[in-house]
Amino acid sequence: MGTLEKLGNCPFASLIATIIVFVGVGVFCGTLYRALQIIIINVMEGLFQFSVPWLSVIQNVFIVNGVVMALFSILLLVFGFLATGATRQNVYSGKSCIMGGRVSAGFFMAMSFLLSLCWVVILGVATIPVFLYIMLGSFCNHEVYGNSFENVDRCFELRNFGIYRNFTYPFLGVQAPGNDKICNPSELRLLCDNFAEAGPLFCTALAGAACIIIGMMLFMSVLSANYTRINISKELTDYRNAVDMEEIDLHSNGRGILDNSYERGSFK
Repeated sequence: MGTLEKLGNCPFASLIATIIVFVGVGVFCGTLYRALQIIIINVMEGLFQFSVPWLSVIQNVFIVNGVVMALFSILLLVFGFLATGATRQNVYSGKSCIMGGRVSAGFFMAMSFLLSLCWVVILGVATIPVFLYIMLGSFCNHEVYGNSFENVDRCFELRNFGIYRNFTYPFLGVQAPGNDKICNPSELRLLCDNFAEAGPLFCTALAGAACIIIGMMLFMSVLSANYTRINISKELTDYRNAVDMEEIDLHSNGRGILDNSYERGSFK
């Protein structure tokens, strides 16, 4: 019975959701960091010879967001332990505790919903490099890998993919740093090799973001169920208090009748 009680106090749904979120965060942060590192260092700075500061900012923002998600999932897991089985009855027993539990569950549900929306946006952003990888894979297979170095007469231009450098340089009378295109066959081969390495990492990061969204949806369903259970605990507590008050009243009335009977001499 002790083992069954301990199992009953374990929030399996919250635990599974936490594992899913942790796996998604680990996969997303690890693969996205490496993929962006390849694009920033090997491609932009190495081949095109100019830096893209906002890519580094996005890299750091996504990593911080992933760490925040991991910490938030741990907080939701702790709340799941507090709101499950006999632990719920011990923790959320008084009126103030029950009210605090209901407010906490509602707050966590709202935060989970907002974070899920943020990760839906991140999922949409993560699909962009996947589509670019598919397009560049077609270009590399037909124009680079499918031709010998002597017959390659193609250039890879950033503007063909909607990527333009800062136009303020000509107005300042300064030549824009780096190159807009690559035509050297060896550099084209190196470019395709880097994209071939970064592309699957972007696809894996996309899968990691999807795992995080699935975990957050599971968390929202668990929080909704915990909110209902805590609300039922409030009703049960009110019912028990009413029964206790009724028993006290009956006991007090019974003692009053007995006292009156003794005073009248009914029991001698």
